[in-house]
Amino acid sequence: MLQPAVDITTSVHKFETILYQFKRDNLNEVDQNHFQKIMGLSVRQMEALAALNRLMTDRHEGIPLKTLAHHLRMSVPSTSLLVDGMVKKGLFDRKENPRDRRSLCIRLSEEGESKFHQLHNGMKKRLESLFSILPEEDTENFCRTVNTLYNHVYNK
Repeated sequence: MLQPAVDITTSVHKFETILYQFKRDNLNEVDQNHFQKIMGLSVRQMEALAALNRLMTDRHEGIPLKTLAHHLRMSVPSTSLLVDGMVKKGLFDRKENPRDRRSLCIRLSEEGESKFHQLHNGMKKRLESLFSILPEEDTENFCRTVNTLYNHVYNK
């Protein structure tokens, strides 16, 4: 029997490698021209778009800058610069925080939601192709496991 810690560490490393290669291949081969011409976004901006969409699921008024920074694993000042660029592109809106008038909430604009759906649909097709080699049960187990770990890390 293999040692669980070795299996988990090795598996996580392999999965990180797969994700890195998957993103790199998709962005460098087919999609870089697509995203630069149609989306006009950098990889970091696409990540911010996806993160803000995820975070707004339960908070339609938007989220604080600090929350977005945490989920992007960026500093607050760097995230602020990123958000400024997204506001200028018309993808994010800033609104007064209804819970704390001293701060602002960031949310997707209508154009931001539209761009997110374009990005999401393209990525979904490529991921479905990647996961098509697995039995449906394995894919469902994978999704369930990732959701459990994500909720454990981010919903403390």
